[in-house]
Amino acid sequence: MNAQDNKYEETIAELELTLQELESGEELTLFVEGHGLQSRLFVFTWREPQLNIDIRLPYARVLNDEQTQAADNAEIGAALRMAHLLLFVAANGALLQKGEAALFVSLDEDGARYRVVDAKGATLDEGDDWSGLTARLEAALPRDVETVSIIWP
Repeated sequence: MNAQDNKYEETIAELELTLQELESGEELTLFVEGHGLQSRLFVFTWREPQLNIDIRLPYARVLNDEQTQAADNAEIGAALRMAHLLLFVAANGALLQKGEAALFVSLDEDGARYRVVDAKGATLDEGDDWSGLTARLEAALPRDVETVSIIWP
């Protein structure tokens, strides 16, 4: 196992732990920035030549009503699942198709976006939500994998 494979495995394990914390109602111990009652953020970034992930979402805004807090947590849960899937597919060498050089994925309060570029930086595919990205990743999953489940909230 090389250092890059180890980095994928460690990060995927951290994402899984964070999802468990979120689903159990525990305070998140990883990927949290900021302080105070309304200024905390869930932040996950991944930078490598073929994959860039940038997720920045509000977290633990205690002055908001329970419904807003639940919606924030649901969006963080979806982001954790997407990041996990992206890293899993990348670790298996199936992230990009022929002619593609990099995938950029982002999520913030303004929405989700993705963009696939070629070696010259020209956009080959993009979307303002993750439905197209999800379809790409589903098609890229190795067929010998028993099950990779993503349950969107």
